[in-house]
Amino acid sequence: MTKMIPPTGMKELSVTTSNGERVLKAGRDGLFEIKDPKLAKKLKQEGLGVASLGGIPRAEGYTCAECGFNSWFRKCSRCGNQNGTPERDGE
Repeated sequence: MTKMIPPTGMKELSVTTSNGERVLKAGRDGLFEIKDPKLAKKLKQEGLGVASLGGIPRAEGYTCAECGFNSWFRKCSRCGNQNGTPERDGE
């Protein structure tokens, strides 16, 4: 299953599939849940983005010295620790 990010304000999307016309509705979170990988690929080509739940790469941002949580911000959103300089690749 892939979650797709629609343009701002879009709640429904009509797509043509091999089985005919299909209407997709956004969930409560505003994202479209797509189960067919071919349809997800087609929608990505049409401009919808793929939602990422992977977080932040370790080589970027800040890693909390207390709990190890990765964040874009100096102050850890998990434990509240104030972190120093960001990690760089190779450190």
